[in-house]
Amino acid sequence: MNFDYIKEAEPSTDDLRQLYDSLYQNLEKAEELYWTKPQRCGMMLRRATEKICRIYNGYYEIHFPESATLEDYLCYTGDDDHNAMVSRFLSVVRKEQRDRLEWLRVWGDECVFMEENPDQIRHNADKLYLNVKKMMVYMMEATKEMCLRIDHMENLQGRSFADDILPGYQSEEELEALEEQRQKEQRKSFWSSLFGKKEK
Repeated sequence: MNFDYIKEAEPSTDDLRQLYDSLYQNLEKAEELYWTKPQRCGMMLRRATEKICRIYNGYYEIHFPESATLEDYLCYTGDDDHNAMVSRFLSVVRKEQRDRLEWLRVWGDECVFMEENPDQIRHNADKLYLNVKKMMVYMMEATKEMCLRIDHMENLQGRSFADDILPGYQSEEELEALEEQRQKEQRKSFWSSLFGKKEK
């Protein structure tokens, strides 16, 4: 759907090909969850962000271990060797891309927090939808930048994220019709409860 262009990339090694395939699968799953389970969608986008970091790590041979987490790629610690790899990673992805990856991590962490505290999903539903939409927009820009720099794909400039093509999308008209139908059924149920009982 939105991210089909990733399948057109031609990674230089089998390891990178596997990472590209895994990244695409994460994004495909995130699109499936977008309208029905936005919090899970955000978690899937966070996983995809980590895959992007792994692709950079493999392509530029930065030598983070396979077990490296998203925080490992983006965050400095007290370890000099680790910090040297972070500095190299951040220098090859460049500032705009670094900022995108960092925001995807931050919003993704909020979705992980909600997984551990389910009541937060209900209390922050509007913010959750907004953040997940921003994650999708940033993810599209991050993957386009990756495909441009690593795969030299020059034809992606005009692409932008569209949520109305995703599974489960309902237009304003459809939502209004559903709400009208729901209210009709409620009224019918109310009058049935008043007059539908027969006296013995």
